[in-house]
Amino acid sequence: MNQIFRILGEPARIFRAYLFVFWLAVLFLFWTFTPIQGMPYPSEVWAAFQRMFASGANNESNLVLNTWVTLQLNIWGLLLASLISLFVAYLSCLPFMQPLNQVLQWFRYLPIVAFNLVFLSIFTIGWSMKVAMLTAGMAFFLITSMTAVIGQIPQLKFELARVLNYSDWKTFWTVVVRPTLPAMIDVVAQSAAMGWVMIVAIETFNRTEGGIGAAIYSYSSTNQKAEVYVYLVIIGIIAVLEDQFFYWLKRILFPYTTISERA
Repeated sequence: MNQIFRILGEPARIFRAYLFVFWLAVLFLFWTFTPIQGMPYPSEVWAAFQRMFASGANNESNLVLNTWVTLQLNIWGLLLASLISLFVAYLSCLPFMQPLNQVLQWFRYLPIVAFNLVFLSIFTIGWSMKVAMLTAGMAFFLITSMTAVIGQIPQLKFELARVLNYSDWKTFWTVVVRPTLPAMIDVVAQSAAMGWVMIVAIETFNRTEGGIGAAIYSYSSTNQKAEVYVYLVIIGIIAVLEDQFFYWLKRILFPYTTISERA
């Protein structure tokens, strides 16, 4: 019990669960009795959820439809951005590719919606344009984080590979790729949250086919705060599920990373 009040304490798992429930209860009570005027109460959000869930499938306010549209966009954008970023980050081991890698990292400072005219000229406004914008926006951040992971590899490992007379490609696989793949999953999981921020902005600009971002914009413009918070809660739930997905994906694909945890 005393461990929960110690710096770097290690309380038992049951106490960690109790602490989690405790802080959830504190946050819920704060939300219930909040003095913030612009925040709807849980009862209002629940009532709005029931109305939205019951709306017709062809209605632009349909909760399930908008959530499904945005979830598909999130999955495709994250998948494509991860594959592209892995390719660019690992190829940064070649001096020829390093300048391109650095330029792409600098692009992360620019808001992705600033390139809407560029994407509009390449793709027609609609689904393909939204996927392309989300993929590009997330890739700039993923490339930066993935390249940083590769940059943390100790130089001693490369020297050891040379001593063992490894070829360039064998060194690349055994020193660069294989040891960093577990960390790459962590990077993707951390960047997934950023993707939800981009999705709202992208779907606000491109409101074709609906989606959570388009719905939030519509409800915000008419000051329907409870409906907005319904979607915020849904985003939070999906984010928690995504975190758990990546956690178990890492444990399944790379079980050796959990040996220290079990010990």
